[in-house]
Amino acid sequence: MMRRFYLPVLIAILAAAPLAFGQTKPSTGTGPEEELKKLDHKWLDSEKNLDVDYCEKFFADSYVLVFPNGQAYTKAEWLGILKGPDHPTITMLDPEDIKVHLYGNVAILTDHTTLKGHDSKGNSMDGEFNVFRVVTRQNGVWRATGVVMNAAPPKK
Repeated sequence: MMRRFYLPVLIAILAAAPLAFGQTKPSTGTGPEEELKKLDHKWLDSEKNLDVDYCEKFFADSYVLVFPNGQAYTKAEWLGILKGPDHPTITMLDPEDIKVHLYGNVAILTDHTTLKGHDSKGNSMDGEFNVFRVVTRQNGVWRATGVVMNAAPPKK
């Protein structure tokens, strides 16, 4: 009788074990999540300040940027814009509420970004955006591989 009781309990414990390993631990303020949040800020600061050398190294060759209007740019196209005379002027590029979703060598960062600035013709680029960024670890170094920006209502 005891043996029949233990077998179902053992099966239940073994069945639940993979679920326990899949749980995430709360962030301790250190580790890859914090590193990636800092990297997100450095990335945006480099674009805001037209630090094309940093962007050139940080963007993977497969980098793609998609704006809310659907316009997509490759690494070469976006760097060409940042280097060229028709580059945007950005006075604020501020991500808030950065969430890091880590999957081995791939990290997805989501945030709410406030953008203030204008294009080379003086047209406002001001807006609030929900942003989806993808970075991958290549040879031990995080590199940006993609960004999708979606217009969002202003935060209240």
